[in-house]
Amino acid sequence: MSIYSLNPVGTTPALGRQLRLRRLLGTDGRMMSVALDQAVPRGVAPRLADIKRTFNRIIATEPDAFTVFKGIAGHLLWDNDITVPLIIKGSTFCVDFHPTYDATVASVHDAIRLGADALAIGISAGSQNQVAMLEMMSATTEEAHKWGMPVICHAYPSGELWGDRKGSTESVVYAARAAAECGTDIVKTWYTGSAAEFKQVVDAVPTPVVAAGGAPAPKPINVLEQAAAVMEAGGVGMTCGRNIWQAEDPAKMVRALKAVVHDGVAPSRAAELLD
Repeated sequence: MSIYSLNPVGTTPALGRQLRLRRLLGTDGRMMSVALDQAVPRGVAPRLADIKRTFNRIIATEPDAFTVFKGIAGHLLWDNDITVPLIIKGSTFCVDFHPTYDATVASVHDAIRLGADALAIGISAGSQNQVAMLEMMSATTEEAHKWGMPVICHAYPSGELWGDRKGSTESVVYAARAAAECGTDIVKTWYTGSAAEFKQVVDAVPTPVVAAGGAPAPKPINVLEQAAAVMEAGGVGMTCGRNIWQAEDPAKMVRALKAVVHDGVAPSRAAELLD
């Protein structure tokens, strides 16, 4: 046996990337994060208008991470001593004005300067803008990895070229696999309706897969049931926006989702935390 103890990463960015991913995914490799980046893509809802109060209610329950745009991060964190990992949103679509094109709004170096643990970018697979989106995703991921910054891709098959196949398991598999093929570290994509269908996505993507929380659910229990199905399928977790910050009590919803994602609590039992 060698008497020397070798440093496997030297002084390369590999260590920084590993440490940031470890903070995001924790000791169990799972993640329940909160999306607070929806004012530009979907409009300024009342809870997002009152962003500081909404943030403070949510963050007190310590989700695994939260996502915001770069200009909001300082308003929320400058006088706040929280240690929850920060994800900076680096691109955005808008449902009203450019639904299938993610405009670049933050760089890798913005994320580094702000102390983020990851940069999130999005693609609209199956759109006329797919070529540009793939080029942006690949270039951003390459630059991020040079600096030890993980990349999360919001990989949605939202393009108009899918026709009636948009939202199918086939389309979700394609979008998620495209993100993995381009080197992103975590893929966030649409839930496909059941554990069996979502397992097809997870099985086709060799990187950790997180499900998007989606449109507001009819009942809180439906959000918990979706989270349980994602975990059953082999996903690493959920990222929820509207189903958390529009909930009657956002903090209780975070606790309930954490119980499902991290502790394997049945949705019916986790729902008791909402009372």
